[in-house]
Amino acid sequence: MDAVQLKSFVAVAHEGNLTQAAKRLFLSQPAVSAQIKALEEYVGTPLFRRTGKGMVLTRAGEILLPEAESLLQYKHKLEHFAKTLAGDYSEETSLGIIHPIDSAKLVALTDNIGQTAPKTRLHIQYGMSGEILSRIQHKTLHGGFILGNAAQRGIRSVFLQNLTYALICPRSQYPHLTRSLPQSLQECVWIEMSGVSGSRKHLHQFWRSNRLSPKKQILCDYPQTIIDLVAGGIGVAMVPGNKAEAAAKEGAGVAIIESCRHSMPLNFIYAEEYEDNPHVSLLLECIEKVWGVQAVQPPVVSDN
Repeated sequence: MDAVQLKSFVAVAHEGNLTQAAKRLFLSQPAVSAQIKALEEYVGTPLFRRTGKGMVLTRAGEILLPEAESLLQYKHKLEHFAKTLAGDYSEETSLGIIHPIDSAKLVALTDNIGQTAPKTRLHIQYGMSGEILSRIQHKTLHGGFILGNAAQRGIRSVFLQNLTYALICPRSQYPHLTRSLPQSLQECVWIEMSGVSGSRKHLHQFWRSNRLSPKKQILCDYPQTIIDLVAGGIGVAMVPGNKAEAAAKEGAGVAIIESCRHSMPLNFIYAEEYEDNPHVSLLLECIEKVWGVQAVQPPVVSDN
């Protein structure tokens, strides 16, 4: 039994799927399958059973998983310590952000990190919620923010706040649209972000709850362009409340349909394997100060 086998085992347990685990590990599916087979031969019992939905842990696998995760956590901690022994070693903390983050809070967080760890270089990466989650699973980010909840095994989540989203429309269309809500929204062109964004799932829930089946959508992953398209009369969109209010106040040609506001949870997530990593600890400490939350949460386990 070696660390490579344990990493493969944990990845398959978290993903519930050989193909997805192989992508996460940057290995071929046969290579991951061979690692699992070798580990099962070593322990003398099956660790997974195949189902129509993928790979499910056996009782033995459920018992082994937390021990394997703990060992990998210690391995990460030891690797980080070993790197600090080099004379030219420099710290870099990587943080993933999404566009709905309040700019004042981001500034406060950045300042707090700088004051708490002045020798650490902060690398801020932008992305959508699904991209941030993927980077954390692939260990290219220490932590990051997402909209919605992370139900993936091996991911820890800290609730920070609820963010308000508002429906905006072209100002010229406001009187017509507000006469017969929500039916009047059925014929609108909806401008939305792609599937990896956290807001898209909530938008589709809004459609279902209001019995809407929009006939035409435009996908756009750049937040300011979405507002510009609405202002230009192209369609309607659900955007962060603070950005909607700023656009309406600046006379950007948009109006807010107040009855269509709703909220989404903002969470900070990180890999459970990296729980003892100094960079994750730094981010948690500073986030706790800025958001005023207790940044200690139990692991979220997927129902899959």
